[in-house]
Amino acid sequence: MRKVYSEENVSHCPFCGGAAITKNSQKVPVCTRHKDMELVDLKCACGRYLDIKEGKFGPFFICTNCNIVSFKKGLDMNGYPLRSVDDL
Repeated sequence: MRKVYSEENVSHCPFCGGAAITKNSQKVPVCTRHKDMELVDLKCACGRYLDIKEGKFGPFFICTNCNIVSFKKGLDMNGYPLRSVDDL
């Protein structure tokens, strides 16, 4: 994706795909409707649990077996596909 001036990178809510303008208690970007919800029991492809971490470029997951897993890939493995706002 090409960066264009005056264009912002908008995060998407993992629950509904809407514009994520706030963060929940896990520091995951979510919409205001899902501010009180949390991502629980997320597992890696190897079967171990994923821990949510906050980094310089946003949230990501840590697996004790596989190491770093991207936020989008971790959500996709657990049935939280990040949809586009245009699809709603």
